[in-house]
Amino acid sequence: MDSTSEAIERYQNGWRSGKPVEDPEKLKRWGFIAAKPSEYLVCTRRGAVDRARSGQGRRIFKWPWESVAIVPTTLQRIEFTADQITREHVGVAVTGIAVYRIAAPLLAARVLNFTYVEAASEKLGATLREMFVGAARRLVANLSLDDCLTRRKEAIAGYLMAEIAPVVGGEGAPDDTTNRGWGVVIDTIEIQQVRVQSEHVFADLQAPFRAAIAGRAELAELDRKRAVAERRAVTAREIRTLEAHAEAEATEVEAHEAARRAEIAAGATRQAIELEREHRRAKAAADAVALEAEHERLVAMQRQSLFELEHALELRRREADARDRDNALAVAHQQRLGELERGLAQVRAMHALIAGLPQLAQALRQNVGELNVTQIGPGDALGSVPAAIAQLVALAKSVGLELPR
Repeated sequence: MDSTSEAIERYQNGWRSGKPVEDPEKLKRWGFIAAKPSEYLVCTRRGAVDRARSGQGRRIFKWPWESVAIVPTTLQRIEFTADQITREHVGVAVTGIAVYRIAAPLLAARVLNFTYVEAASEKLGATLREMFVGAARRLVANLSLDDCLTRRKEAIAGYLMAEIAPVVGGEGAPDDTTNRGWGVVIDTIEIQQVRVQSEHVFADLQAPFRAAIAGRAELAELDRKRAVAERRAVTAREIRTLEAHAEAEATEVEAHEAARRAEIAAGATRQAIELEREHRRAKAAADAVALEAEHERLVAMQRQSLFELEHALELRRREADARDRDNALAVAHQQRLGELERGLAQVRAMHALIAGLPQLAQALRQNVGELNVTQIGPGDALGSVPAAIAQLVALAKSVGLELPR
């Protein structure tokens, strides 16, 4: 059984125990029955196929006196394995697959009972598998081991196709009772594996090839080593040549570099001399500028000194004038102070006189008896008495004293 049939649920009890579980919609005694687009519905009535009610994907109402079969027309796949010894008495296991389909559903419905679709499909697959196994064993028994291993398609698959396809293909008309075939088309047969069952024999078969491969590998290794040695020698010669060229180029480069360094040194010397000259010229110019600045500074200092000297002389003249003025002012001040002191003495004398005016007035009211006049210095002593008396009288009047008449 293939893996598909093994996965189908099966009846556990009853007369169909062990058979695949069928779709109850397809086992109705009466009622509507429909075929899928990938199924062909065959309706028979009174022992004959009702072509008007049969067809791909049809849906009909089934009466109790009618029979209906649902034939799947999709691709089906089966696997088979055949164990057999070859012509050299070497045991091999041939594993392959076959892809088939029902191309004439009316013929297939006559060969198999598709009233029970799952059981009929399983029975068809098992029958084809047994046919493939028997044909493969018969074929392998007449082939050599080398043909089995190297000519799988044409020696095994082609023979199986040529032997089994005509048997299951079918000829004639559906209502012809003398026709042959099942209405099944085998699309392809592929041999997946041919395996030598004896590991010892398989190892012996591989020994020459392994030895040849090992010899080729050793020769290839020797060729590789020789090529590597030759390449190394060529590379060594090339390296020596390159080293000689490199050494010559290095010598030439070194000479050019020495000449360039000498030229650079000469240029640097010339540049240093030129820089020294420029430096000297710049220094001389700077010195000239500094001397000019120093000259201007000295001239400015002389002018400043002259100005300061003139200013100092002016200040001294002004100070001298100020001192002269101060001296004159001091003299005038001393003179004024003397005058003020004299005036103050006169005022004090006048105050004393004024203080004594009342007594003088009292004395004047009386008769003048005796008059003592004291004079210091030359002159007429009595001659100033009237003037003095006149001044006293004026002074007394000025202060509001009343004198006797």
